[in-house]
Amino acid sequence: MKTKQLALAAAFVALLFSAGRVSAQVALSPIFSQLRLEARADFDFQHLYGDQPSDNPYGFHGRYFNFVMGGNLNDKFSYYFRQRIIANDGTASLFDNTDFLYLNYRPNEHWLFRLGKDALAVGGFEYDAPPIDVLFSTVYWNNFYCFQLGGSAAYTTKGGKNTIMAQVANSPTVYYGAFGPLSTGTEWRSGLLAYSLYWAGNFGHFKTLYSVNMFERPDENYMNYIALGHKLVYDRWDIYLDLFHHALANDDWGKDLGFATCFNYLITDDLNLFAKCSYEQNFSDADFQNLQALDFLVESGHSYWTYGLGFEYHPAKCKDVRIHGFVANRNDRQEAANGTELGTCNTLTANVGITWHMNIHRMFQERNL
Repeated sequence: MKTKQLALAAAFVALLFSAGRVSAQVALSPIFSQLRLEARADFDFQHLYGDQPSDNPYGFHGRYFNFVMGGNLNDKFSYYFRQRIIANDGTASLFDNTDFLYLNYRPNEHWLFRLGKDALAVGGFEYDAPPIDVLFSTVYWNNFYCFQLGGSAAYTTKGGKNTIMAQVANSPTVYYGAFGPLSTGTEWRSGLLAYSLYWAGNFGHFKTLYSVNMFERPDENYMNYIALGHKLVYDRWDIYLDLFHHALANDDWGKDLGFATCFNYLITDDLNLFAKCSYEQNFSDADFQNLQALDFLVESGHSYWTYGLGFEYHPAKCKDVRIHGFVANRNDRQEAANGTELGTCNTLTANVGITWHMNIHRMFQERNL
């Protein structure tokens, strides 16, 4: 199946190139204002220590190989598509590996209507970043089944300082395999929806990504979710702070929460250094008592500290290539329902890797095709 997917993508790209050579009248813009391949590969070394037996996996891994296409159909309609060409087999179908496939309708400068597969409208700057750019993540980010079919409407104020979006989509819990002992990992549940209200603010150096969300669960109740993302941006540095809180029951306030922060400093135009830290916990009583209320983001009875340092280097002669590296540690502490500590485990990860973009659209423009 993966070989067929790759062959189809290669044939499609080859067709575009051949069409461009045959006729100088081929116009990629605005129909193809974005057309590219992007890939990332890493070398990982991990060392586990603490109350768990040591296991030290290491090796080269292909993280992503994506095909991206987007553009304008006319002055009011536009589209965007991103497909993971080589990825894990979809739980339900190949469509599982489609991150984005949506149609936009913009009747004027203020309103935008969107229908199709999109990211759930959740706040926070770690969540907002393209997955290929996230070098190490929070636990909740890694478990979020965030790309879902749905529809949304957004209003942007004059000057673009505020955008408010309302969205109805499939709940991330439609992938019932996330609920461990209740499934075999292959079920797909229908009839579960997510309701989101989202605000993006842009006030010069200060930016916000806030959301309140309700994710329907298989037991016909909801996970309530609040995410508050804050970011300061200056010429050579930026920092964000994401705060998030989950609730499975009315008395869950302060039991199921976390934060993530990352500081970037541009040493030169080519080299960025960053430091990242996060804390997450899930001590919800409902999660211990009701298996169908399981928090799909953070395992019950666990708290996690994750922290690390890294770099990103974009060679001056080829900005479409990024070389990266980081060292990060994750401390996993587990408690029983009565608060008794059951043990801790630490995972130390060292990573180096490379990311590259093949910007097909720009290549056509440079060759005046």
